[in-house]
Amino acid sequence: MELKSTLPCKHEKRVTQQVKPTIDLLTNMDTLHPEVLRQHQIQPIDYKGGLVFRSAIESIRGTFIASSTTGREGLVNDVLENLSQREKIVEFTRSGSSRRYDFSVALERNPDYFVAVEVKGGEGNSINISERPLWAKEFAVWSHLDGAIVNQPAHGAHSVINRLTNELVRRHKIVDVLFFKDILCGTRARPCPKYPNRKDSIGLETSPDIFLFPTRIPSIDDPEPPVHSLASLRLPVLILDLFNIPSNQRKNHVWEVHVKVEELPNTRARRIVQIRHKGKVVDESASRSWRI
Repeated sequence: MELKSTLPCKHEKRVTQQVKPTIDLLTNMDTLHPEVLRQHQIQPIDYKGGLVFRSAIESIRGTFIASSTTGREGLVNDVLENLSQREKIVEFTRSGSSRRYDFSVALERNPDYFVAVEVKGGEGNSINISERPLWAKEFAVWSHLDGAIVNQPAHGAHSVINRLTNELVRRHKIVDVLFFKDILCGTRARPCPKYPNRKDSIGLETSPDIFLFPTRIPSIDDPEPPVHSLASLRLPVLILDLFNIPSNQRKNHVWEVHVKVEELPNTRARRIVQIRHKGKVVDESASRSWRI
């Protein structure tokens, strides 16, 4: 079976083709353009030999990571603030560093209906340090790509989903929904096919892609539990409405993550993940086996 990509979005080739030449230029500035370095009081002999280049890269990377973390949490804060101002939620609070989730959101009072939101980067490298609080009716992960173009968005979505489903099966940590947002979506660098009339100009107004997860923990006894729908969760619909997605177009922005635990010989098992979009399988993967 020929599968499509997890996400239909792709960076423009004319942009990605510029990454390698940029790396080559910066790496070899001391031999290619030593006069440029001297103009900025940088000695070519120290560029690599004195670790000037490497130290500069590490400093820039550290600054970028710090600003990216603040930026993506700030964007989610803005989304929740907009929902609050429109009276679509009762209130929300930003959690301190001691909590393993970033936001608690009260959708309703009397009876209480709370949602916890954890904000991560675009590869999901720290998924394992998040935790679903006991009081949460819904637990959402907001995964935010900060504009890197080395990998396609589909690669990031696949990586995050792989980590989340591993946590689901092996650590029994239920995540109900993943919001996947790319800062480049809807720009000249990455036109968004979900907005045919504004694919390269809609920018931050693009809705996050929504991935719905299983309602229960898959196991040998319950190998393929049902997946959530927009009717079984409340926050995803609020997000879609906030981004002005009409009800008849919601399916364009929603993916289903089906997880199956398959029993193997010799008391072993493996995890099979299918991602479906509008009823079609667009990505499928199988994990390494483990002993039951």
